[in-house]
Amino acid sequence: MSPLGPIDAVMFDHDGTLVDSIPAVISASNGVLWERGLGKADPGRIVAGMVHPTARRLGLLAGIGDPAAQENMARRYSQLALHHADLAELYPGVREALETLAGRGFRLGVVSNSRGAFIRTILHRLGVADSFAAMVGEDDMPAPKPDPRGLLSALGAISPGRAVYVGDSSADLETARNAGIRAVGVTWGTHSRSELEPLGFDALVDTPQALADLIPVRPSLPLCEPLP
Repeated sequence: MSPLGPIDAVMFDHDGTLVDSIPAVISASNGVLWERGLGKADPGRIVAGMVHPTARRLGLLAGIGDPAAQENMARRYSQLALHHADLAELYPGVREALETLAGRGFRLGVVSNSRGAFIRTILHRLGVADSFAAMVGEDDMPAPKPDPRGLLSALGAISPGRAVYVGDSSADLETARNAGIRAVGVTWGTHSRSELEPLGFDALVDTPQALADLIPVRPSLPLCEPLP
């Protein structure tokens, strides 16, 4: 039996969960640094910083603390990230898992600290955008994750108690907890099982198929009232 209980909505992080966007993120990040006359950052450092919203992440990479300068870098990053969006690919098995979950009638959504245009461009190009009732980027929310408001808005009319958020990092877990939503961690993204196990996710999965198997099938509603 699934440890998650009744579920009506499955929300997803984007980078490192649905999509291997690391090559695009690295290329765009280093493009911003190069334009500012700075050396390229180590890919591992760029990936580690993806738990932060875009502007703060770039500020940390560049050693720039001024919020206005960080926002300027974030705007330029968004342009470069869109230019490199063709480098992103779905993780193996994600397409099939989304088809399974959508076919079972769950509300699916994406809530990410990447810019909205970036995630929507990628998901449309990869042919899975129609699976999602909501695709929310950091610029579509009142504040980036771990603020829960973007995640809660993506649920529509569904109660947080009947939803799960699927992600690959501590920031995703914190967002889910702030929203009162159960959290599933995926080990195929930017963090390994050994890194995620101590954090306290409600469940961890190693493959997209295991995720589809974990989500309990929604019970069918009766067509009419039972006879007395």
